[in-house]
Amino acid sequence: LSFLYKNFNNKHRYPVLIYTFGQLISEKKKREINDKIDITIKFFEIYPQLPGHIKEEELYYNRTYLEYVRKKFDKKRIGFLHMCHFLLNLMNFDSNNLIATEIKKYQSIMWIDDETYFKKKINENFFSFSEKFPLVTATWTEFKKTKTNLEVTENMWEFYVNYVLKNNIEPKSKTLKEAIVSNNKDILHKIDWPCGAVEIFNTNFFQNDNWKNYLETINYNGGVYKHRWNPSYLIALYLMTFYDNPIYNLDYIKKDIIDFKIAGSDNPVYYNPNVNNSKILRFINQNIIEPIKIIKKNLLKK
Repeated sequence: LSFLYKNFNNKHRYPVLIYTFGQLISEKKKREINDKIDITIKFFEIYPQLPGHIKEEELYYNRTYLEYVRKKFDKKRIGFLHMCHFLLNLMNFDSNNLIATEIKKYQSIMWIDDETYFKKKINENFFSFSEKFPLVTATWTEFKKTKTNLEVTENMWEFYVNYVLKNNIEPKSKTLKEAIVSNNKDILHKIDWPCGAVEIFNTNFFQNDNWKNYLETINYNGGVYKHRWNPSYLIALYLMTFYDNPIYNLDYIKKDIIDFKIAGSDNPVYYNPNVNNSKILRFINQNIIEPIKIIKKNLLKK
């Protein structure tokens, strides 16, 4: 947050809203953020609940036939599913929720993953690009055909194809259109996708029946909760279906403007997905993993 202001928002002073599931930020910390960064930053606490039509046994963490679930996604990670649902429904403008009501005040909004590091001054106003494009992303990302990626997109392509055919929709994207005709599911691994960590949306493109019906269908299907579908991919599919020029890439990774902090580390170590990270991994091993091993060994001796 401090780097966002230092390298961009001290100049523009755009409003910043921070949402947490429950009280994750103490009142003392909130005052500190307001005092040191921006007095106008607003904090919202939300308490998500599972949609009533989705059974608990259908939730992603119960799909133990998937290796990814068995190894990395137990019941404690339900907050991740809530987060995906939250982001997808930020622009659910036909709902009565207070979040959409607040978001609707703005023509453009940006969501930022808390592991994003704005490392250099940004001279351009990246919100200006959203005047012509529904979505502006910090960088493209690949979605390689790995076992894990297949297990976090289970049934997503089938859902999308069924939605398009059932509603007699002809996608604007020639790539998607051809993939539907040939039933080429592998197209998901050949498309350039928005990174999902830093995304800017023009809300005008989400105040129509196409978005309303698409979002309602996803929510009813429950794919986010049942299969861990990525909200950024779902939104990108919508935009590629209904708009000729749906996404603008700022290319901030290649320009060395942003990096992504490695989760769980308090050290200023950042992960760039487009470079060799052997030095970073060696740093983590030497400064985080090995010290922890030594501490555990000493405790065992005691």
